[in-house]
Amino acid sequence: MNIERLIKYTGKPSLFENGTSVMWTDPHISQQLLYLHIDPDNDIASRSDQKIELVVNWILSKTRMDQMKILDLGCGPGLYAEKLARLGHRVTGIDFSRRSIDYAKAIAEKNKSGIEYHCDNYLNIKYENQFDLAMLIYLDFCVLKPNERKIVLENVHRALKRGGVFIFDVVNSKNIDKKILKPSWEVCATKGFYKNEPYIALNNGYHYPEHKALVNQHVVIDRNDKIDTYLFWSIYYEYEDLIPVLNGAGFYKIKHYENVLPEGDVWNGNNVTFYVTEKI
Repeated sequence: MNIERLIKYTGKPSLFENGTSVMWTDPHISQQLLYLHIDPDNDIASRSDQKIELVVNWILSKTRMDQMKILDLGCGPGLYAEKLARLGHRVTGIDFSRRSIDYAKAIAEKNKSGIEYHCDNYLNIKYENQFDLAMLIYLDFCVLKPNERKIVLENVHRALKRGGVFIFDVVNSKNIDKKILKPSWEVCATKGFYKNEPYIALNNGYHYPEHKALVNQHVVIDRNDKIDTYLFWSIYYEYEDLIPVLNGAGFYKIKHYENVLPEGDVWNGNNVTFYVTEKI
């Protein structure tokens, strides 16, 4: 093992640096992520089924229409979309994980739910004045780097009808020290989450307080000393941070809510803020 290379890859990343690999498009890891998504009892890739039901009901309580045309950004395997479709809403789901979209399409066909799914990056969507509601749920807004955030807000604003509602959730600064990933390591002797072969994974988290940013760093080394790095950035927000950002993108009537989720770890309860805003 080349120690110099290892030191290089495990050092603190530059702000918003990209990793060398992407989990969502890796054939092995994307399958593991799908298993986690559809497990109804955990909050690792998606929230538990009970919490999804709670969030769906809360979202519908903040909208005014019985039957809406809904854009579900980062829809994953369609866990929210299916619940919304069963209640009579027309849903379009966007996600760039082919594995998740293929699963979602199969479930939609089985349930005859009429959901329209597309494997795409929501940075690329071109809808215009089509939707009553756009939603970006499970802290996806936080992973957007500033330039990406601007593009997504422009895309969402363009996709919504006048008076359309945008709902999203973010992690806030409460208990921020507990939200920093602690150093750990894992030795997998056969196969595991990252690879279908033996590997070592080194995990660490870093905080960039001047930018209100966190990163989870995962460095995976296989038996041939190949190193894959996965960097997951997250920006945390307070209400005063988001007002100018949303206003600048044409969103007003901004309301924010805490305690939508039940209390639990630092990714639940009042650690997460939900926002409801409108295209005027």
